[in-house]
Amino acid sequence: MECGRIVLKRLCRDESGISLAEVMVAGAMASIIATAFLVVFSSFSRSVSLEESRAAALGEVQEAAANLAAELRQAAPAVDDGSPAVVLLDSDWATAELVFFSDRDANAAGPERYRYYVDACTASHCDLMRELTVADAAGPPWTFTGTPNVRRVISNLLISSDALFQGAEWSTGAEVVTTTCDATSPCSFSLVQITLRVDPDPNISAEAPVHVRHEVRMRNAN
Repeated sequence: MECGRIVLKRLCRDESGISLAEVMVAGAMASIIATAFLVVFSSFSRSVSLEESRAAALGEVQEAAANLAAELRQAAPAVDDGSPAVVLLDSDWATAELVFFSDRDANAAGPERYRYYVDACTASHCDLMRELTVADAAGPPWTFTGTPNVRRVISNLLISSDALFQGAEWSTGAEVVTTTCDATSPCSFSLVQITLRVDPDPNISAEAPVHVRHEVRMRNAN
């Protein structure tokens, strides 16, 4: 700053010019100021970008979790014989899957079959897929032989120590957790716990994941 004042004093005295050294000092000062500004601007831009990616990921996860919860709350057996609404649950990340029936579509002749599963998994990430199959018109008993509607609902789902899906039931004051069930081992629980952890940007390893957890009680649970 002192060097800058010297340059200004020389100009105010209406001297014939300034030396090369003074020009170099002034240029260096301008360069330092410009560099500092760029560093601050770059840091600000990166923070904004991170917040935008987190907000987008959070919105995606919250919407997916809310839709899945709404479908589960309407879960009902495909046939009225005391069968469970959830027919398959697998908590293993390599084969994570949740299959259940629901009657959300009032215009459909029968129930819908919902299947949530992981796909395109890498060492740390998976996609969460949703498969919806409408019951054939000739029923009950209902069959599901039509072409399913398949779509990806979440990208960059983080593989973690938390189970993506698991069943739960309270018995004598203690929580009993179900991590796998199918036709041979019926899914006898009234709660489904859903834990979603999503990486907002896989290219930034230090960014904290978005975490949403739902505990859904099925309306028609046994």
